[in-house]
Amino acid sequence: MTPSDAEQDDELAPELREIADRAHAAGLKVWTLRWNAHPAVAIVGEPELQIGFPAGRMPRKVQISRRDAPDWASTDFADWVFLGDYDAFLDRSSGTVVAALDHRAVGFGLGLKKIPGLAPMAEDDPDLTPREDEEPARIEFREPVRLCVEHPSVEGLSITIQRPPPRALRVACRAYPSSWGVVITGVTTERHDQALRLLQEISTSFFIDLDLSYGFAFRLKKDIRVEFASEPSEEEPSSTKMPRFPVLKHNDDAASLYLYARALVSAPLLAYLAYYQVLEFFMPKYARVAAVQKLRDVLRDPRFDHDDDIALGRVIEMVNDTDRIAGTEREQLKATVTRCLDAGALLDYLESHPRGTAAMADKKRIADIRLLNPKDTSASLVEQVADRIYDLRCRIVHGKEGGNGRGEPLRPFGRESKLLTYDLDLIRFVAQRVLITSSGPATWGR
Repeated sequence: MTPSDAEQDDELAPELREIADRAHAAGLKVWTLRWNAHPAVAIVGEPELQIGFPAGRMPRKVQISRRDAPDWASTDFADWVFLGDYDAFLDRSSGTVVAALDHRAVGFGLGLKKIPGLAPMAEDDPDLTPREDEEPARIEFREPVRLCVEHPSVEGLSITIQRPPPRALRVACRAYPSSWGVVITGVTTERHDQALRLLQEISTSFFIDLDLSYGFAFRLKKDIRVEFASEPSEEEPSSTKMPRFPVLKHNDDAASLYLYARALVSAPLLAYLAYYQVLEFFMPKYARVAAVQKLRDVLRDPRFDHDDDIALGRVIEMVNDTDRIAGTEREQLKATVTRCLDAGALLDYLESHPRGTAAMADKKRIADIRLLNPKDTSASLVEQVADRIYDLRCRIVHGKEGGNGRGEPLRPFGRESKLLTYDLDLIRFVAQRVLITSSGPATWGR
């Protein structure tokens, strides 16, 4: 869709024009959006409205269609300030913060009754009462309940959780009537950063208390466009051949980990660790391969003298070296990747993924992990890949302050976590090579 100045748009529907005028009077930036017509298609959608609400350093742009107009017309939105990346806003006129919740709760249904004070909402509650022009049956609410807890000493300060969320939140963020919302009243600040910090601190403490006491786990819901935003993967070449009946048999556990990782499209840190577990599954096998091969070559030599103490001492040193390699995870990973990833195949992959190759050579993107640099003569490119995979794994796993000496740990939905697309593509490629190398001939039907 392409934006244009709403004030100059004569095709804007009257219902949306009224909302645009109210937004403009409140000092909000307003645009009209139109679908771009494809050259071969003559159909163009009707104009929609976009309002830019204050939201800290960047405005929150909210799109409003003609279908949404009645809800927005009945809502006082002039003093809203959206908060951070959350589906949340501060209403400066009432000193109220409202936010949508994402819940992963244990014991819903009958378990709801375990929280003292959680009571059914009255039938005439404003958040349940339909508009005058709205059919009562349009929205079906699931067990409307509310719990309000007041601060013991600060007058007017309270926190409330309720289902359904407040009507204004359903309008502003398209929150589902079946979901939960949180309301904090008595907010005295009109500044975005202070209101955001208040929302985070009060709600987090309250949610942990609820989990500890009643087994209910809530968290603030983020704007889905922000929460799962990431760079797009580069297009993978697709085979032009007809699929064949499988001829390789993969280890069930390792293959299940790989397919599990493939399904984690919205959880980059978990996906990365699942791919890493594919590699980890085969580490004990490949960590000893090189040393065992050396030992085998020595013992096969017809000149090897079993009665020579010096020769036997060298064999003992080789066995100790094997144990040392097997005891170091970084070395285990390097041995596995070196055994399963051909240097030529890696170069082909990097050449066919130029954006990813450039990104993984940029030290400003993700800190404290090995860069991929073909000109680095201190290690082969395959070894650099192994080091990068291990470094990134450590930044994910050692998720505590000062836990690994590598700077800040990676956090879910953090800035760096949204830059993992190309590393996920790389570790998936490496996991594929490890699976293939570790597979065996199939014996179906024999």
